[in-house]
Amino acid sequence: MWGAAAAQALGNIVTPAIQVGNGIVGCLRSKYDYVRNLSENIAKLEREERYLSSKEADIITMLNRKDQVMERTRECTTWLDEVQEMKDKLQQLRNRYQNISRCFCGICPFHNLLKLGKTIVTKTDEIIALKSRADQINIMIEREPMPPVPIIRKHTEKIDNVPSLNEHVERLLKLLKDDNLKRVGVWGLPGVGKTTVMENLNNKVRDTQLFDNVFWVTLSKGGSVRKIQLIILEQLKLEVKAIHDSNQIADMISEVLVNKRYLLLLDEVFIEINLKEVGIHDDHEHGAVVFAYRDRDFCRLMDDHIKIERLSNDDAKNLFRKIVGDVIDRPSYKKIADRLLKECGGMPQVIKLIADSLRNEDDPAVWWHLLSDMQSPGTEPVQEMQELYRAFKLIYDKLPVDKKPCLLYWALFPPDYEVYQEYLIECWKAEQFIVEVRKLGDARDKGHAIIREFEKKSLLERGSKAGHFKMPLFLRRMALKITYQEEKDSKFLLIDGEEIEEQLSEEEWEDVQRVSLIGQKLCNLPNRPTCSKISTLLLQKNPSLTKIPESFFECMCGLKVLDLYDARIISLPSSISNLINLRVMYLNNCGKLVELPPQVEKLKSLEILDLCSTGILTLPEELAQLTGLKCLRVSFKQNFGCPNHISGQPEELIPSNVIASLSSLQELSIDVDFKNQSWNQIVDRVAEEVASLKALTSLCFYFPRLSCFETFIENCISWKRNSLGWEGNGFRSFRILVGNHKADTFLGFDFFGYTAERHLRFSAGEEDIPFALSKILNKALSFELIGHHRAKNLSVFGTEYLKEVEACTIEECNEIESIIDGTIATGVLFEFLQKLHLINLPKLVSICRGSIDSMSLTKLTTLTLKKCPKLKCLLPGDMIQLLCHLQDLQVEECFEINKIIEDGGIVQSESLPRLKNMELYNLPKLLSVCEDNSFEWPSLEVVKIKTCSELKDLPFSVENAPRLRVIECTTNWWNKLNDSTKDRLKDLHSIT
Repeated sequence: MWGAAAAQALGNIVTPAIQVGNGIVGCLRSKYDYVRNLSENIAKLEREERYLSSKEADIITMLNRKDQVMERTRECTTWLDEVQEMKDKLQQLRNRYQNISRCFCGICPFHNLLKLGKTIVTKTDEIIALKSRADQINIMIEREPMPPVPIIRKHTEKIDNVPSLNEHVERLLKLLKDDNLKRVGVWGLPGVGKTTVMENLNNKVRDTQLFDNVFWVTLSKGGSVRKIQLIILEQLKLEVKAIHDSNQIADMISEVLVNKRYLLLLDEVFIEINLKEVGIHDDHEHGAVVFAYRDRDFCRLMDDHIKIERLSNDDAKNLFRKIVGDVIDRPSYKKIADRLLKECGGMPQVIKLIADSLRNEDDPAVWWHLLSDMQSPGTEPVQEMQELYRAFKLIYDKLPVDKKPCLLYWALFPPDYEVYQEYLIECWKAEQFIVEVRKLGDARDKGHAIIREFEKKSLLERGSKAGHFKMPLFLRRMALKITYQEEKDSKFLLIDGEEIEEQLSEEEWEDVQRVSLIGQKLCNLPNRPTCSKISTLLLQKNPSLTKIPESFFECMCGLKVLDLYDARIISLPSSISNLINLRVMYLNNCGKLVELPPQVEKLKSLEILDLCSTGILTLPEELAQLTGLKCLRVSFKQNFGCPNHISGQPEELIPSNVIASLSSLQELSIDVDFKNQSWNQIVDRVAEEVASLKALTSLCFYFPRLSCFETFIENCISWKRNSLGWEGNGFRSFRILVGNHKADTFLGFDFFGYTAERHLRFSAGEEDIPFALSKILNKALSFELIGHHRAKNLSVFGTEYLKEVEACTIEECNEIESIIDGTIATGVLFEFLQKLHLINLPKLVSICRGSIDSMSLTKLTTLTLKKCPKLKCLLPGDMIQLLCHLQDLQVEECFEINKIIEDGGIVQSESLPRLKNMELYNLPKLLSVCEDNSFEWPSLEVVKIKTCSELKDLPFSVENAPRLRVIECTTNWWNKLNDSTKDRLKDLHSIT
């Protein structure tokens, strides 16, 4: 390169030369500038050379980045060749300079200096011109389109005969046909079949030619954006040459895929993937990505997601039979095969592992031995299931320390046992798994968060009842094994599998920490088991247990949880006084238990006491001594009659001052049948005591008279705190009934305690809503209006009081003509309403009368109408536009209804974008669902039709209802459909 030292050296040579030339003829003076300005010209040449090299580098980078979609022009090639020639000439120029600078004594012939200086100026001009020409030529042109890359078929197990899995593949195919769905999540337990579903999806896509390119990436053994990029580059045969910057690679991938139909399948994803860093962008109109996760949390940013459920019993048995053969139907194998399948819990991978180990095994004893190994919690998992055990252990190990015992506690419950979440949270708190919370409500909040986390990680499943959960059998076995491994110093008494009837010996109880004998046929318990370390004793659902020995609790001073739900005990022993650390006691549904022993006053640590549905006719006065009690649930039978031993007069259900003495009470549920006259006699006094409780945050209570309720609201200390903010120190939940119309039993354990429940039922037939009621109504999340005989709509009550309502039921209100009257109410109405149930309303002609604000009812997800005989059209055009979140629609026994959606241009085709389920039952005059063929049903999945004899056509098709899975109907109704409809829907109908 040309350097400052070189320029200075030439300057030293030039100076004497110029001095000598002062006497030469003036015509030669101009040529001296080449020599006199040599230093400046060298610097300029250097600078322009650098600019030319930078321009060359930029063009080469552009060529490399776009080389897969573009190709260089001949002009560009010529220019690059000229640049290289120029570099060669500059190198020759440098060599000349080096020879001149080595002249004798630093003196160089003047003509050589003159020639060098002139060449430097000339080459500088040539460099500038060459650099400028780059901006005037075409650098690249588009390549010819590359042929599609063949989709690689996966050699996977075919699942056409496994409906439990195959239906997921079919649903995914439907989702992928929708260009609006870019991201779909598939999630579920380890071993539940996610990879099998994904592999079959890959092959089905190949057969349907839905995509030009399908990329498969497995990330189980580590992997990241770079791994995905490399697989895409490899499959597309793209070369990145010397590019190491992942952002540049992402740009290259994006440019190649932007107009392609492609599908990216990411299996066994453990961490969130930033697709933009890969080169996958939302503006790729024809591209889609399917993720397979274990954790539902990863699906929160998906356009849609599918949970892979465990196999049905039939599918599980068919899969097992496919591997081991028909041997499972032989008498000597049938029972053990059923037991093994139960242990496999519908998990395809477990079934295959176990079946493979038994293939060609003709000794039933080996089968029984394998079952024994699977059921034994104290042994290592059988070899075939080690991999799945490690997968579960990995999830468990990543849980925070305080959540691990919460998960293992599920092992105490029998296989497939559904546990109510509030009950479980109360046990956790009693066992001190949930700490650093003073209030029960705060503990419930934390418990709900823990359960949701377990559910999202597929460690729990929702049960058949609301708020109930269960742990899959296979995971329960894994939890048991971890429990025995991590708590080796602890002893557990769990009876698993077969029911027991005989009495367990005292030796079996010795030093146990937790005992679970749920759902057995126990008739007797040991007299005085030695188990001072015991913390949990679960004896619920033992219908043969009628008596607890008098000394049974003497050595259980450490007991914290005692559950006797649904036992047939007639009394509690006096040794209950030894349970000085007992925190929760469940006696609910002990219908033979008629009284509590006086020793109950010794349970100073008791925080939760459940006496619902017992035979107890009156609370003992000793209950007032339980000043640490935070939650009391009690119910009383309809026909009360408990004569006093002295006067023979009936005792009070709740003696005076018992409730008022429970100063720590935070949650109170008193369930009383509305026919119980004894309650009516004391309700004013009990309500006054309840109003005096300073810590009360949750209340379930029946006020038979409005006056009693009004007095309570005016005097209740906790209620008054709500004026400072609902989530402060006042009420956080309530379930209140005012009036006595159809006031059947409405409280109880299964309904009480939910952290967000705020429910009001108003059943005073001829009463207007008083001021006191409006104060609680305006805080209600759910509201029932039952048997009101004056109101024509809810607007007359003042819709401002209903602004927070999320669920509303209107039943047996004979004068109701509409729910909302737009001529009376103004502004946004029912802004947060999610569920609306309209039942037995003989004069209802419309849900909305007149025009209402466009933001009203927009969050409604569930709409149910039953026995509304005057309703003719369910969804007129001006209302259907509001129902943008409606998911479930049920219409039953509305005998005059002739159409679901009103005809007319006002109805937009995308008006019900989220509707998933439609049920139409016993609608004898229904003629059509919707006559507009352009109407779209993008989310509709299930349609159920029964006794709709005049309905001869349905507006659904593969095109306008791409997610429709099944139409459940009767054979008689299906046969009466017109032929075109049957042809269009023949693959979807299911006979019921």
